[in-house]
Amino acid sequence: MKKKLLSLAILPLLAACVSTTGPAPAPTKPPVTKPQPVVTRSAQSGLAAFARVSRRVEPVAERSCRQIHKNANPKFCDFVIKVNKDPRQPANAYQSIGQDGRPVITFNINMIRSIQNDHEIAFILGHEAGHQIAKHLGKTRQNQVAGAVLGGLLAAALGADMQSGADLGGLVGARSYSKGFELQADRIGTHIASRAGYNPVIGARSFNRTQGSNAFLSTHPPSQDRINTVNQTAARIRAAKAAGQGTPPITW
Repeated sequence: MKKKLLSLAILPLLAACVSTTGPAPAPTKPPVTKPQPVVTRSAQSGLAAFARVSRRVEPVAERSCRQIHKNANPKFCDFVIKVNKDPRQPANAYQSIGQDGRPVITFNINMIRSIQNDHEIAFILGHEAGHQIAKHLGKTRQNQVAGAVLGGLLAAALGADMQSGADLGGLVGARSYSKGFELQADRIGTHIASRAGYNPVIGARSFNRTQGSNAFLSTHPPSQDRINTVNQTAARIRAAKAAGQGTPPITW
């Protein structure tokens, strides 16, 4: 009974209280989007396209990052692009931090084989770079710690196990705002793909093959919300250029 009361009590409190920061996928265990994209190209074709697009997008992502984080450690914007060639892994791409402190963007081979064109590669690369630019990993850890503390305190107040409360609080704290972070990364990715000469609207069509959720603890928003976010951001970029304002600043 105490565990049930703890679960009922902690969810609304954490949703309301952990409000200053938000989560991104944990670097050690990136989330899997379901349903899984269907492999549509050979590994050789996918790897060639990925290398071609990465050569164009990575310098743009790094330059964009440095424009925003002018006083950051030089490693903060020094992106490393990697491929996980294990064919047993479900299609995925994610951003993490390497042991040397540099941001790492990893695509696995099944993700690369499921991507249908260069615009999709560019947009997803920009999206993952966006997590670093917006400092999502650090904010996720802050939320997780705050949630764990609050969960432990609430468990103690209810006479429940403090470790269970901390575990549940950490989970809720880490995921409560992750959907908002994904939309922020989508906005940044739209800017980066556009600056690299790709069409992010075409790139975002990859969302038609995946599915997010409105569920409270889901880490990714509904696909249509993400498509709408990209379309709106791309429209603002086009309008700024049409008005002679040049390349608009990245906002999220």
